[in-house]
Amino acid sequence: MNGNGRPDLPIRSVSLDNLRPKSSLRKRLKFIDDTPTRMSSSASGSPERSRESGNELLLDLNNILRAKLTIDDPRNRNNGSNSGSDHRTSHNNKDEEFKKKLGLESDVITRVYGNGNEGTNECEENDEEADDNDDVPEVNSRATKEHRLSDEQDSDEMGDEEDEEEDEFANVDEIDGPISGKQKDNKSEAKGLDIDYNMPIDEEYKKSLDERAAEFDKVSRFQPISQPRIEWSLQDFCSLQDELAEWFCTSDFSQLAQTKSQFDKKVDEPQRFLKDDDYALKIMDQLCQDTNKNLLALTYISMGTFALVTSLDEQLQNIRRNNLMLCSHLNSIVDVFKKVAIACRDNVTNLKRETTLFFYSCTILFFMTNVCIEQRDNDSNTVKNAIKILHDAQLLPFLTHYIEHWRWNSRLSMRIRNVINLLFRLLVLQFGDKTVWKRSKAFLYNLHNLKQPHRSEKGQILTISPLHYQAFREDITARFPDHRTPLAGLPPEVDNSNSLSQFLEIPRSKAKNPVNLTLATPQQHIATPAPSPPGSPNLLQMDAIRHRKSFQTNMAYPCLYPSDDEEGEDELSKKMSLDDYDRRTEVFVPYSIQEATNILSNSVHIKLSVQQLWYERDLFISTERGWKVDQGEDKYNYSSMENTSQEESIDIMKRVDSFYDECFSSLNSLVFVLLQTVESNLSNVDFRNSDIPADTKIDPLIPRLEITRAKELAMKSSFGILYLLLRWFKLNHVLKQEHLCVLLHDSRYIQVCCSLLSKYSENYPDKAFNRMLSSPGSIWRECSNYNSTYQQSLLDQQDTEKSQNYDTVTLSSLAYMLKVLRRIVGNKTERLKELPLNIGLLFKRYYRIFNIDIYHPILRIIKELTPFKNKRWKAEHMELISGVFLYEELELIDNWVTGKDVSGELGDACGQEIAMRALLQFYNFLHYEKSMEDLGYSQRSTTNLSLLNKESEYLGM
Repeated sequence: MNGNGRPDLPIRSVSLDNLRPKSSLRKRLKFIDDTPTRMSSSASGSPERSRESGNELLLDLNNILRAKLTIDDPRNRNNGSNSGSDHRTSHNNKDEEFKKKLGLESDVITRVYGNGNEGTNECEENDEEADDNDDVPEVNSRATKEHRLSDEQDSDEMGDEEDEEEDEFANVDEIDGPISGKQKDNKSEAKGLDIDYNMPIDEEYKKSLDERAAEFDKVSRFQPISQPRIEWSLQDFCSLQDELAEWFCTSDFSQLAQTKSQFDKKVDEPQRFLKDDDYALKIMDQLCQDTNKNLLALTYISMGTFALVTSLDEQLQNIRRNNLMLCSHLNSIVDVFKKVAIACRDNVTNLKRETTLFFYSCTILFFMTNVCIEQRDNDSNTVKNAIKILHDAQLLPFLTHYIEHWRWNSRLSMRIRNVINLLFRLLVLQFGDKTVWKRSKAFLYNLHNLKQPHRSEKGQILTISPLHYQAFREDITARFPDHRTPLAGLPPEVDNSNSLSQFLEIPRSKAKNPVNLTLATPQQHIATPAPSPPGSPNLLQMDAIRHRKSFQTNMAYPCLYPSDDEEGEDELSKKMSLDDYDRRTEVFVPYSIQEATNILSNSVHIKLSVQQLWYERDLFISTERGWKVDQGEDKYNYSSMENTSQEESIDIMKRVDSFYDECFSSLNSLVFVLLQTVESNLSNVDFRNSDIPADTKIDPLIPRLEITRAKELAMKSSFGILYLLLRWFKLNHVLKQEHLCVLLHDSRYIQVCCSLLSKYSENYPDKAFNRMLSSPGSIWRECSNYNSTYQQSLLDQQDTEKSQNYDTVTLSSLAYMLKVLRRIVGNKTERLKELPLNIGLLFKRYYRIFNIDIYHPILRIIKELTPFKNKRWKAEHMELISGVFLYEELELIDNWVTGKDVSGELGDACGQEIAMRALLQFYNFLHYEKSMEDLGYSQRSTTNLSLLNKESEYLGM
């Protein structure tokens, strides 16, 4: 002990393994070893203990029992020493009871060694004694209680304090080093006193160490950053409340009062009109006798008689009821709409009055269209009649030609924004939303006996495209020429090397890869029965320049190494061969090739669009060779198909085909106007809510906010029109979609789209989460001003409901825009090259917020763009590449990251674009000859086909 009452600190750190076998050294060291370990039992030099120390399991159990059961040291209780044999004789029965109580089958040995001597002490328990004694006499421990030697310490003298330190040293067998401690006779005092035996340090230094340790602990902890999510999905029709609110702007609110006043003049009993359906139908019949004069009253009825209702739900219910009743007078309303629209387009006088009437007629049609979209499944008969009336009236072609006229002669009275919004809603009604599209797709697949993977099976069953399977077949044929692979639904191979259509679909097999040109040809002749494998490459001299070489198999040559069992008679070969494999003695292929052929041939997924393309390609090749084309067996011509069962899908296909035929010459102008409308959003200025002080009035900004809102709504409708047309055109015939994609590509859609993506990427998070300043105007709030009860009900409803979390208009526009971009550049290398270099950085900005509808088109474009980029680009965009594997459907053969024939793709890109345009011209001229005449195409007469006329054309005569 030193002067401070603290035990002497050790001079140096010494391992317990080095201390215990040498008792003389232990007597000289100034430290206290209070750790009872397995090695303590063998610390002394006793031969008996050395023999017994071999059973390490029992010795470990001894220490555990002493720690857990608090077995006291007998030296603290016995003043005299007895022989070990007496204790063993007197406690045999107690020993057995002790083991039975603990559930132990083996002997329990609890030993206490003292001061390096050969003797041992006995252990007893106060309540239920159980002693295990050795044959050596125990050492008197009374002297130990009275006086502690300063130069030596037993390994068991601190045994009573094991319970105190078991939490700190759970596994004492692995402690290597001196542990100094102060022995206490009273266990309660030792438990209640926490003594620090470390060196005293400065308080400030200790505080700085603690702060630094806290910093390390904070850095070492993994704190994942949750990615923000947008719980929103793209819908062609969201809800009646949201869709109708997008029709009006603040300047239109002033025209509501006139509609109410005319209704009050025409209807004597307004309350009866709400409750009595027969009376309401009678009033509508009277008003529709002269629709042009009563247009304002009909508008008020279509808007749900907002001055007579008491809540928003009641107004929406009246809107549904009244517009379904008005469907019986849809013919007269459409006629008035066309008459007023033509007047706004052609007249010079009374434009203000005609423009107002045009807005009212557009509003009625817009409300009726949205109600029919919502009630498509609930009131199918009324909706079907309305769709038939609109189709017979040719309203869709009328609006398309109207937009085309605005391109060349634009006038404010034509209200082009309202026309675009109305056209978008009419397309959703006439063709159908996403749900109707899925039903139609399933019906057409069944009609053409095509297998469509179920939605639940898409993530579990992997498929392969026909183009990839054709490449696999060519590889197998190149390696094993006699092996026959099944066609698996592929068309028979035709020699089209001289046809322009050869660039449409080019299978990229490994046998045709240019890499094979740099590989050495096999050194052995093909007819060699059993050639030896090629020798190892010669190593270059150490002083020469080392070149990196790749020793690969040339896939363009057949496999030269025969099998050990050519006849297939080996038992292993019989077990490994497939059951349905055609075994022939002259052909033997490895089991792996058989298995791959079987798996891939059964997993080929042939889409409807692929079959349509194959059919038109065959007609194109026949025409190139001068053969007569027979169109009588065209099973993809739905316009001439009889619909005896009144299938909705066939009717939709006929309407799509009719729209394409009627509007064929106007599609280019439609695309031009829609892209102009979209491009006007590049000048929009947005304001964050956080940048505007709370006490600042935004009245000066409202006109600018209204203009921005109107342009964004028109942008959503424009992109929606393009996407709906592409989706339904592809389902009708894939070349209809390709024709519209060519028009979009030639109209600089890629450049316009990338410019908008760059603009909106700057404030995309704030824009998506609705943190931007928006116009406070609302059509429902304006309608509530005509009824105090309705006004109070709307205020209460707004207080209970939360504000809208997402900007659905912007999100819908971005989703439509990206989906259209993906369809334009999809599988078109020539168009992929037109994407800007920073397109990956733009996509990464939109990838920061999780949303599947935004992710899908981005990741599909990345999947096609990645093979043409270098390693640095791939490393910088690895997050997007990983997203393809996470969220996109994979194929059985996917070599899009590496291994693709990039040089071949780039070399054939221009030819593919030319071949597609030639096939489109052939398809349109073959099926829509009259529509092509509007663009200047006509069939040559027989006289113009003579050789003389051709020579004169070449000579310029």
